[in-house]
Amino acid sequence: MKISYSLVILFLLGLTIDTQAQVSYSTPIPTQAQLDWQNAELVAVFHYDLHVFDGKKYTQKKNRISPIPDYNIFHPEKLDTDQWIKVAKDAGCKIAILTATHETGFALYQSDVNPYCLKAVKWREGKGDIVQDFVNSCHKYGVKPGIYIGIRWNSFYGIHDFNVSGKDQFAQNRQAHYNRICEGMVQELCSRYGDLAIVWFDGGAHGPEQGGPDVLSIFEKYQPNSIFYHNLQRSDIRWGGSESGKVPYPCWGTFPYAAWFDKRGDEIGFKPIKYGDPNGLFYMPAMSDAPLRGHNGRHEWFWEPNDEAHIYPLENLMDMYYHSVGHNSSLILGLTPDPDGLMPEADGRRLKEFGDEVNNRFVKPIAETKGTGNKLYLRLPEKQLIYQTVIMENIEQGERVREFIVEGRVNGKWKSLCEGSCIGHKYITRFEPVEVTAVRLIIKNSISKPVIKSFSVY
Repeated sequence: MKISYSLVILFLLGLTIDTQAQVSYSTPIPTQAQLDWQNAELVAVFHYDLHVFDGKKYTQKKNRISPIPDYNIFHPEKLDTDQWIKVAKDAGCKIAILTATHETGFALYQSDVNPYCLKAVKWREGKGDIVQDFVNSCHKYGVKPGIYIGIRWNSFYGIHDFNVSGKDQFAQNRQAHYNRICEGMVQELCSRYGDLAIVWFDGGAHGPEQGGPDVLSIFEKYQPNSIFYHNLQRSDIRWGGSESGKVPYPCWGTFPYAAWFDKRGDEIGFKPIKYGDPNGLFYMPAMSDAPLRGHNGRHEWFWEPNDEAHIYPLENLMDMYYHSVGHNSSLILGLTPDPDGLMPEADGRRLKEFGDEVNNRFVKPIAETKGTGNKLYLRLPEKQLIYQTVIMENIEQGERVREFIVEGRVNGKWKSLCEGSCIGHKYITRFEPVEVTAVRLIIKNSISKPVIKSFSVY
């Protein structure tokens, strides 16, 4: 039997062919790791590195090119990763990520391939392993651990944008040496600490095709059930296009390319990573990241002295929540342990307030239902004042909804409360408070039968 190669290609791309030989879209579905990521909704990333201890304001441009004069300034006398994770959990975070290495090149664990690590310092007689402490604390509090590996810049080895300076044989030898170190660190971090929720390569990870290390094959060997973020070959999630903690609406969880980093500089710029693509062939949800200390013109991923005034107020964090989690994205908050090895009290208080406020607003809906099909009804026992709805698709079967409207029964007549396109994992909408006796969700357009995991009003 002769097989059409065009049919084979369409099959591999997840497309189907109807009886009229027309191509129709088949929505991608997430892996279990991507489902876990979406369900987590709130993620903490802890930034910790040598320059936390120098008593100076962090300057990214300078730190990327300036080696730390004395690595023994690293001396967190009161280090308590349990306290870190407790603070993150109070905020509602279900995943926590640690910068195992960052721009200085210093590694927060016992590396056998990178001598610039905790083996070199006097702290804990050179036997400390903060990555292990961190992972243990995550397990203790029921939070999934992740690891951030910063290899794009390394001020100790003189690496800038993955590369050593120069083109001669000496530079080529140094580049090969650095690539081997990177591959060794990735193997250590992916194989020593159990299952990870995510392995995050800051700024991407150059692969062999770009003269860089082969980190993807190591990741796939040791962490096959994790999120890979990211290089030109693969991205399991995508950046949302800013560090504001927000994404625009709509923000589809599907994307046209296997790696968002690949074509980010083309003629359409950052639009695809912000909005996604409802017809994208790859499931790749957006993340929304922001440092907790980013208020009033500041944007601090690392602890700095006298910086507590720049912790975001509660109302700003809630605005981020509505424009990230409520827009089918995850919210990643950057947290900053101090030189003592503790999360500052003021940061902890604000995160607890944030977690409590999210719970106050969303733990107990006035009414909730779920179902399959184009219409869902919520009949209330009596007239109720409502001001927001939460809709969730069952994304295990893909993002199917393309257009919907929510209506409320007001004085015996149906009134439009909100309408939209993308639902995905979660869509939260707010409107002027209104008294209703019933609410209904009408799916006006979908690519297949809609499967609504939850439709609730508050």
